[in-house]
Amino acid sequence: MLVYILRRLAISAAVLFTVTVITFVVFFLGPSDPAGAICGDNPMCTPERVEEIRQSLGLDVPATQQFTDFVGGIFTGRTISQGEFVKECPAPCLGWSYAQDRPVRDMITEAFPVTASLVVGGMVVYVLAALALGVLAAKFRGTWVDRVIVGFSQFVTSIPYYVCALVFFLYGMVYTGIVPRSGWTEPWSDPVRWFTGLLGVWVFYGIWASAGYIRYVRASMIDVQNSDYVRTARSKGLSEFIISAKHALRAAITPFVTLVGMSVAMELQGAIFTERIFGLPGMGLLAINSFEQDDLPVIAGTVIVGAVLVTIGNLVVDILYSVLDPRVKLQ
Repeated sequence: MLVYILRRLAISAAVLFTVTVITFVVFFLGPSDPAGAICGDNPMCTPERVEEIRQSLGLDVPATQQFTDFVGGIFTGRTISQGEFVKECPAPCLGWSYAQDRPVRDMITEAFPVTASLVVGGMVVYVLAALALGVLAAKFRGTWVDRVIVGFSQFVTSIPYYVCALVFFLYGMVYTGIVPRSGWTEPWSDPVRWFTGLLGVWVFYGIWASAGYIRYVRASMIDVQNSDYVRTARSKGLSEFIISAKHALRAAITPFVTLVGMSVAMELQGAIFTERIFGLPGMGLLAINSFEQDDLPVIAGTVIVGAVLVTIGNLVVDILYSVLDPRVKLQ
């Protein structure tokens, strides 16, 4: 196990380095001009002024030096000079925001708890809902219960997510007030307001996301119920509940865990539509606002953080495989 984890960590480090190189090339060596974006369209924005801004941002130095400074700042921090001003960017330094004149790390640190609360709370809802409905559909395979559950999952997944979110926000929160209006409050300052502000989003997001997993759980349960060890458990006189919960479900949820682990890692990069529609200041909304302002360091920072989360998610899922399914061995 230890050798496997160390090998995966080495591979993950190589992947993250590759992502960092690609991110730097795309965002900092691409056709976009941060100096021009900062200068704007006002009459004072002359070519000489743009060149001054480029020099103050360090964009006039060779690309290799820019990349070395960028990567070194992630591990040791860096000093950013902007004209006469010298600013300290502590490690891990993901750059300096052109638009807000502050470290990218601080902006992501503020936005990440919002996205993490949204994703983790929604995950709890859709995991429980998908497991319960998937097992129920498999249990009553071919009956009206099965058809209703499968039909619900197909209907929900056929509608674009942003349409469902807009309808829920307008009619569930704004017009009728059936669920509390969404909003962000730091959990350490007011846990009750934090919970009520995210409750409606968790319920909506959890129900919508569960529709995409119900059929996976159903198919896995149907396949496992026909296996030899399940028939052996039945021949011993065990109840159907114990057989489903203790024997069949553990093997059936292995592919489900893979999907959930990957989706959670991807969702943590930024639930863009959810945060935009429900007004939650998370990483998705931060990325969109930074894109509109041509604030490239912030966009690059969210990409790198997202890559780290996906890599960690992959590693955790692979390790959980051996725990959930004894047939899987980590060589």
